[in-house]
Amino acid sequence: MPAYEYTCTNCTEREVRITGIDDHTVICDSCGQVMVRQIDVETLLASYSRQVAQAERTS
Repeated sequence: MPAYEYTCTNCTEREVRITGIDDHTVICDSCGQVMVRQIDVETLLASYSRQVAQAERTS
């Protein structure tokens, strides 16, 4: 499973957790509120680059 960075919406605690790809929110260990997964720009762009490269190969 991949590791993602999360930020708490209440206390702004930041943590890196190993979670599933669909786990966009988790519970903060410090205050018990919702933590939101941060956008990983490198992963997002890498996924887009792979799709573009694959489309170019099939053209």
